[in-house]
Amino acid sequence: MEKYVKLQKIGEGSFGKAILVKSAEDGRQYVIKEINISRMSNKEREESRREVAVLANMKHPNIVQYRESFEENGSLYIVMDYCEGGDLFKRINAQKGILFQEDQVS
Repeated sequence: MEKYVKLQKIGEGSFGKAILVKSAEDGRQYVIKEINISRMSNKEREESRREVAVLANMKHPNIVQYRESFEENGSLYIVMDYCEGGDLFKRINAQKGILFQEDQVS
């Protein structure tokens, strides 16, 4: 984690939390997903690592870009690009029931 400076927690779920960070190397902002794997079974830990491998291989303009992952002090950290506009759930809620235009979703 020494390569990143924590700025703020931006989300939390049942498996971990999302933290907005700034890279000490390039000054860019990223999101780190922190997952406590210390209390997971060996099988659950391996499943988490396989999920990271899948993320690392996904390359698509509509999928947030994976940057790197590492394990430290009983946690798995997944570094992803930061989407300033928020996530799809936030965008859908902002519509307040109004449907998206077809050209926005195709």
